[in-house]
Amino acid sequence: MERSLSQNEAKIILDLEWRSQATVTLAELREALGASASYARFFAHKLVQKGWLERLRPGLFRLVPAARGREGVADANPLAAGAVLVSPYFFSFGTACTHHGLTEQVFAEVYVACQERRRPVLVRGKRYVFVEVPRERFFGFTEQTVLGEPVQMATLERALLDALDRPQHSGGLSEVSRIVSRAASRISWPALLDLALRWQAAAVLQRLGCLLDLHRADLPAHARSELVKLTRDASKIQLGPRAKWGYAGKLVQPWNVVENVPCEVLVSRVDQGRRRVAFRPKGAGS
Repeated sequence: MERSLSQNEAKIILDLEWRSQATVTLAELREALGASASYARFFAHKLVQKGWLERLRPGLFRLVPAARGREGVADANPLAAGAVLVSPYFFSFGTACTHHGLTEQVFAEVYVACQERRRPVLVRGKRYVFVEVPRERFFGFTEQTVLGEPVQMATLERALLDALDRPQHSGGLSEVSRIVSRAASRISWPALLDLALRWQAAAVLQRLGCLLDLHRADLPAHARSELVKLTRDASKIQLGPRAKWGYAGKLVQPWNVVENVPCEVLVSRVDQGRRRVAFRPKGAGS
């Protein structure tokens, strides 16, 4: 169905387009119309019905601009919608790990780091999970273009640390182990160590070191030395949640991590097979 506009509606839509304003609130509509709150709600509802606005959450609407055609095809990019739900924000955890190619897992949720506690919302059938991050740890992200839209995205190193910090938002510990394995050869160690110094949470680095060793990752000597230095005085921790995996396991040094999770959970069968391969030296007898 082709979109249409009344004279009053056209003024609002043209004004939004002129100012390149991607979203509008009920309060802003009320002020622009000089009308009551109930009329602003009615007005917004009509624009949603006509395909000019898309409801993101109560009181917040996204413009479906004229560039979307006569029928007003909505933007199918889930990150474009997530970018206007809260401010400041950045995408991280499973969402950023997917963006950086660190996981093949398909996440039903979009993970948004923000500075406040918010309940998940459903937009266009996609669930947005808001993860509260303290102000002092709100760093490690840059503007990236995803499907033509500029969004704030965690760097590869920040996404890795977030996954280690809260595995439940990145597919669980087994998937985080695979994320570490895939990230090992791509990590910018100066960037990661800079984040680590600002992060000031040894447990995340202890898990990182333990999993890197588990996957026999080849990391630069200076990077390993710095990781060891940053975790030297750290208390003993369990690799996995104690409620699920218990307290017992092998103590992995120098990370002071109890490997309380079975190896088959942390390492895929293919990787386990590779780890068992041993080549005979040249000239050895058969």
